[in-house]
Amino acid sequence: MHSNSNSGAGIRVGVDVGGTNTDVILVAGDDEYIFKTPSTDDPSVSTVTGITEICKIADIDPSDVDQVLHGTTVATNALIENEGAETGLLTTKGFRDVLHIGRHRKPHSFSLQQTIPWQENPIVKRRHRKEVTERIQPPGEVITPLDEDEVLQATEELVADGIESIAVCYLHSYLNRDHETRTKELIHEHYPDILVSTSSEVVAQFREFERFTTTAINARLEPVMSTYLNRLQERLTEEGFDAEVLIMQSNGGMASVQNVAKKPVTTLVSGPAAGVLSAEFEGNNVGKPNLIMLDMGGTSADISVIPGRVLERDPRDSTVGGYPTISPMLDIATIGAGGGSIAWFDGAMGFNVGPKSAGANPGPACYALGNDQPTTTDAQVVLGRIDPQTFLGGNLDLDPSLSRDALQTQLCDRADQVRFETPERAALATLEVANTNMYRAIREQTVQRGYDPREYTIVAFGGAGPMHAASIADELEVGAVLIPPSPGIASARGLLTGNVKYDYQQTVSSPLEEVDGNFIDEAFDALVARGRAQLERDEIDDSQWSFRRSIDCLYEGQGYELNVDFDSTDGDWHGRVRERFEAKHETEYGHYFENDPVELLNLRVTAVGDIQSYVPASLDEGDEDPSAAQTTESTVYFGTSDAPAEMTVPRFDREELKVGNAISGPAIVDEFDSTVVVHPGWTATVLANGSIELQKGD
Repeated sequence: MHSNSNSGAGIRVGVDVGGTNTDVILVAGDDEYIFKTPSTDDPSVSTVTGITEICKIADIDPSDVDQVLHGTTVATNALIENEGAETGLLTTKGFRDVLHIGRHRKPHSFSLQQTIPWQENPIVKRRHRKEVTERIQPPGEVITPLDEDEVLQATEELVADGIESIAVCYLHSYLNRDHETRTKELIHEHYPDILVSTSSEVVAQFREFERFTTTAINARLEPVMSTYLNRLQERLTEEGFDAEVLIMQSNGGMASVQNVAKKPVTTLVSGPAAGVLSAEFEGNNVGKPNLIMLDMGGTSADISVIPGRVLERDPRDSTVGGYPTISPMLDIATIGAGGGSIAWFDGAMGFNVGPKSAGANPGPACYALGNDQPTTTDAQVVLGRIDPQTFLGGNLDLDPSLSRDALQTQLCDRADQVRFETPERAALATLEVANTNMYRAIREQTVQRGYDPREYTIVAFGGAGPMHAASIADELEVGAVLIPPSPGIASARGLLTGNVKYDYQQTVSSPLEEVDGNFIDEAFDALVARGRAQLERDEIDDSQWSFRRSIDCLYEGQGYELNVDFDSTDGDWHGRVRERFEAKHETEYGHYFENDPVELLNLRVTAVGDIQSYVPASLDEGDEDPSAAQTTESTVYFGTSDAPAEMTVPRFDREELKVGNAISGPAIVDEFDSTVVVHPGWTATVLANGSIELQKGD
C-alpha cells in the first residue's frame, strides 16, 4: 500500500495477474495507490478482490472507477496445461493432418527421443478433424465450390461427439474468405450454441500449419476466455463497479472485452507484454532508449530487449507452450526463475534452481505455509537482504528460521562441498545459479542476436528483480540498472501506459516490382476500414485514431520475411520499399543481396486508439545526503559461496528518499513490494521520476 503524486484525470485501475501475486495500481487525479494480493486458482477472484481492496484504501466508491485495465494469464495457462474446450476442425479435403505433420523443422533437430507438443498433445484430436470438399487457389479463385451438405454433416458428427468449439481452416482462405464465412454462417444457423473460429478472421496469412494451429488454439480457448470474462464482469458488477474493462493483448495494445472474448489467442503473452510497455515507459522518462527488461516475479523471469523500440517476436520463433502461433506478440523470453524458484539437487547431485516453484501457496519456506524446500526468497532472507519486518509492508509475517532450516536440511546436510557448508554459503550458491540462468537468457536475447548489452541499461522490476539486477549487470558488463517506483507492480503500471491496438493483415505474395500501386492502396484502405470499424465499436473518439501501415518482404526463395514501414505509393515506391527492406536485412543478418528479386508477402495495418495517458509520480527535491531516509543497520552477506563477506550495511526506506539522494553500496533500500540491493562498488541515485539508478563505480 502506497500513494504518490500523479497528474491526470479520471479514475483508472491496472490489474496484472501473475503466477504468485495479483498486482493492482489505482490512479485518481493526483494520487496513486498500489496493492498486492495472492493470485487465486480462479483469477477473477483475486482480480476483483484486488480492485475492491484498493478502492477501500483510496476511499473511492466502486461506481466512480472509470476504467479497469487487465493483464491476464488465463489463455496462456489453459494452453500450457492442455486445458480448454473440446475442439473440432473443418478443413479442405486432403489436409486433415496438417495439424499433426507440421513442418520438417522440429523443436530439436537431432533428437530421436524428443516430444513434439502438437503431436503429443494435439490441439484437436484426429477423430475431431473433418474434411470438406472445397478448393480455392491463388489469387483467390474458386476451383471447387463449397459442399454445404458436407459442412452440416461434419458439424453434426462433431456436435454429437461433444464438441463445443470449431475451427474452420480452408486452404488459401487468406486470399478469399467466402468459403470460411459461409461455413460459419451454416454452423450458426443450425447450431447457434457452437462457437466458430475461422482462420481468415483469426490470422489471415499464408503458412497453413501455423495458420491452422493458431486458429485451432483460438477455438479451444474461446469458451475458456468467454467464461472467464463473463465471470469477471459479474463479480465486478456485484461489487458495484460499472467501469470500462480493457484487456492487454500480446501485441502490447489494449482491446475490448468483446474482441478478446472472440480472439483469446491475442492474449497469450498478455501479462509480460505490459511489463515491456512499463520498461519502455521507464526508459523514455529518463532518456535511455536502449533497454533490457528483467521482470522477475514469484514464478518466472521475463526478458525483452528494447533497442530504441519495442520488438515483435519473429514468426520463426513464435511459439507458446511449444505450439507455433503467428498472432502478433511482443518479443519476450520467459524462464523459470523467480522468488519462489526452488533450489534442489537432482539424482546425480547436480545443483539446480528452478524451474520448479513454490508459487504463492505454500510459497517460500519462510511464509510458514507448509513448504520445506528452499527458494531464492529464502536465500535472500538468510543473507539478511530481505527484512522480515518490512516485507509487503509488514502485512506478511516471515519466519527467517524456517529459511535457514530449509537450506540446512535440503542443501547443506546433503552436500559435502565447501559452498554448502553453511546456510549462508548455500544461499549465495542459490543466487549464483539463479543469476547465471538469467544471465544466459539475456545473452541469448542480446549477444546472440547482435545487440551489445554494454550499450544498454537494465530495467529491473517484479518483486525479485531489484534484488538480482546488479549481480546480473556485473556479469554482462552493463554499467547501469533502473529500478522503477514500486517495482513489484511495474507490469500493472505498464497497463496504464498502453493504447487500444488491433492488427490486420492481408497476404499478397507477389514479386515486388509487379505489384500495382492502385491495388496496394485499395488493400490498405480495406484493412484501415476494418480498424476504423473496431475503434468505432470501442467508442474511441476518431481524433485519437492512428494507423501504421507496413509490409512484409523477403528475397524470393527465403523462408521468412522482414517487416518494414510503408508510407505511400507516390513516386518510386517500389524502390523505397526495397531500400528499407535491404537496410533491415543488413541490420538483422549483416548483409543483403543487391540484385536478388524481392517478394512482397503481406500488407499490415496496426490501428491504434490513444486512451488516457499515464503521468508518472514526482518526488520532492533533495540533496545527495540520504541519511534522513535511513531506518537502521543490519548484517548482510555479499561475496560468493566460496568466499562469503559478512557486512554491516545501512537500510533505507524508499518512500522517504528524495530526488538527488545518492546511496553508496553496500546498502539495502526497503519498500512495500520489493527490496533494492545496492552491492559494494555500486551507487544508487534517486531520479526525478522516483526511479533509482544503480551505477557501477570505476
